[in-house]
Amino acid sequence: MATGATGRDARVVLLLFLWLAAACTSGEERRAQEQTVALKEIAAAETTATLAASLPSTGLWTEAHLLDRLVHAGVAPRAVPDAPAGPKWMRTEPVVFLAGGGTLYAWIYPDSAARRAVTDALDPETGAPPGMVTPFDAPMRFVTQNNLAAVITGGLERNQERVMLALQAGLPVRQAPAP
Repeated sequence: MATGATGRDARVVLLLFLWLAAACTSGEERRAQEQTVALKEIAAAETTATLAASLPSTGLWTEAHLLDRLVHAGVAPRAVPDAPAGPKWMRTEPVVFLAGGGTLYAWIYPDSAARRAVTDALDPETGAPPGMVTPFDAPMRFVTQNNLAAVITGGLERNQERVMLALQAGLPVRQAPAP
């Protein structure tokens, strides 16, 4: 009787081991697939960022300029195409990126006057109208620069600061080609 129980126990242990091995393998495969997707998304952002150099110098932010700054800041931006619309008081849809371990919500306005018409009425500590609860997770940073307004949430404080400084630096100044 003891032999049968031991044999059955050994089979149970073996089946459990095989099940765990399969689960670990599928977990590793899932992580590998997620990493492949992330690398493709980062490559797509870098491709868009390279377009910034070919755009005419208008002094206004575009999505390509934003990605260019994020790529050069070393925060590996990835687009979040199905992100929520953002608060109505921003009056336009944000572009949203995962960057530096956090999330960047960026609103690009036609010009700085249009941006100021929205952001001058907001509390710079919350990115919300005074007295309203911010919809953004803490910790967060609210940044404005020319026609760009941005909220950086999540991730390490060091990475939030890296993104903030990259945006506050403004658009790169392009030198005209030498004659």
